[in-house]
Amino acid sequence: MYVLTVLFSLMAAASASKPVRYTVPNYLKAVTSNCTLPAEFVVTNFTISTNKNGTLDTVCFQFSDPDTEIRTTCQRNSTSTPSGPSKNIYGCDNANIAFIYQTTGIAGLTLTEKACPGASPQFEASGLVTPELNCTDIPTGTICNAEQRSLQGDFDSFQPIPPARRVRGTWRG
Repeated sequence: MYVLTVLFSLMAAASASKPVRYTVPNYLKAVTSNCTLPAEFVVTNFTISTNKNGTLDTVCFQFSDPDTEIRTTCQRNSTSTPSGPSKNIYGCDNANIAFIYQTTGIAGLTLTEKACPGASPQFEASGLVTPELNCTDIPTGTICNAEQRSLQGDFDSFQPIPPARRVRGTWRG
């Protein structure tokens, strides 16, 4: 029986979540000790479309975090409302996840995940992936899909959620 207990303990340790690639400030270590911090994420089915004049119409993909077990759909379209200081971040179906997709500056798809939802102060982890796109012209414009069905990324930043995205203590992705 002892051997089985040790074996299960080793298996649990081996399947523990991936270490984070950012530093948690000392004053938050007590707050974050009782929650699972975001370490890595997976983006699947990444698609963008542009209209005939080259304006980005839609961004759509699936997001998952194996550590926090969040799985959600993320989409930006003509009815989406941006937030953030530069009005370029969009929320996903799960309010703890938001994204920025840009083709200039630091090009790529930046994902943010609220760390320890409900904790105070509020912090988020963020990470970037850069999809290689395969594009096809269609009558209404262009549609592009990521060449890789699955893009794996690491959260490598841990920062306070900007005040412009907080409304009465609620995170606005």
